[in-house]
Amino acid sequence: MELYGKALNLRIQCGETDKYESQPLYEAIIYAARKEGMAGATAFRGVMSFGASHSIHTMKIFALGGDLPILIDITDNEERVKKFIPIVEEMMEKSGKGGMITTHEVEVHRYLPGKKHRNES
Repeated sequence: MELYGKALNLRIQCGETDKYESQPLYEAIIYAARKEGMAGATAFRGVMSFGASHSIHTMKIFALGGDLPILIDITDNEERVKKFIPIVEEMMEKSGKGGMITTHEVEVHRYLPGKKHRNES
């Protein structure tokens, strides 16, 4: 797959304990992105957050919630990202939890596999 120039970055914010069909939601989204042929996806664990409910999520003992934030970052061409958003929305809806989905335009300067994954004949 080639990815260079204008692209769309998709960011999905959810909680670490959010589930989709008994699987962590962030894992389910990453596997769905792979199945849909997306260029790549990464999940990051945050240390503290709050969202629409304004509940603080942190791992500190005195905090109300221990559900750490997860940020899923996906960049691909606009067509693929826009096709994938409804899939993510449905998964998040079925999870019954909150979250946020955002997009913004980006410029891709490099998208290549590492040497061990290149087919260099």
